[in-house]
Amino acid sequence: MQLAVNQTQYSDQPLHITPFYGQYEQHYSKAEWVEDVVAYNAYYNSQINYKQGVLKHSLVENWMLFILLFGFTSLAYVRTMYRKRFNMLVQTFSNWKVSKQIIRYEKVYAHPVNILLTINFILCFPLFFCLWAATLLEINYSLIPLYFSILGPLLIYIVLKLLVYKGSGWLVALNEPIEEYVFQANLFNKYLGVVYLILISFMMYSPISSDFLAQTGLAILVIFLSFQLIRGVIIGIENGINLYLIILYLCTLEILPWLILGKWVKSLL
Repeated sequence: MQLAVNQTQYSDQPLHITPFYGQYEQHYSKAEWVEDVVAYNAYYNSQINYKQGVLKHSLVENWMLFILLFGFTSLAYVRTMYRKRFNMLVQTFSNWKVSKQIIRYEKVYAHPVNILLTINFILCFPLFFCLWAATLLEINYSLIPLYFSILGPLLIYIVLKLLVYKGSGWLVALNEPIEEYVFQANLFNKYLGVVYLILISFMMYSPISSDFLAQTGLAILVIFLSFQLIRGVIIGIENGINLYLIILYLCTLEILPWLILGKWVKSLL
């Protein structure tokens, strides 16, 4: 029924077919057709420019994931289980006098919040600069040797600085201001560890430029160190310490070690 309707619908439009008057190749066999196809295909493939692929080392290695898991798990744990102490540490960033209240507590350095956040800083700081170096220099080998090359001097610096501050505080009978400044320095390390944990996550799994994130992390490091030095000067002045002695202490135990550590990292690259 549909065919009849179509014939009726187009019956008033004449259909013109132009006949072919050329010469047909009567003896064009299937074998000849196959040969022509193969020859054309060979010519087509010869015109294609192939480029050899290059194996590129992945920026994200398996061991880095464990550092991220430890960092975020520790942050969630201390935020949930020790909410009061965690909130006090956050408040100390804007009101540094809160640190005096925390120092009065027992187990200032042995408290789980202090231990976990300090470990997070120790793990995240070398990883941040490893990822920056891998992006900047296009490193195509494992970052484990570079990571431990930064981690080792960092641990030595933290331990030696703590011993020097404790020893000098006992030697010159300035235990209270030295203790307050050491707490402030450790507090900024914890802040920096959390910031670097977030930046590392973006560097590994986000489309944001790694160079931009690395420069942001370096700027935050400079800002935190500046705040730490300013607070050190204020603590010294409030306790009647000579300004020249304060500057000498800060330059020797804060600025100079960071410059040496930066020079060491640069030499590794």
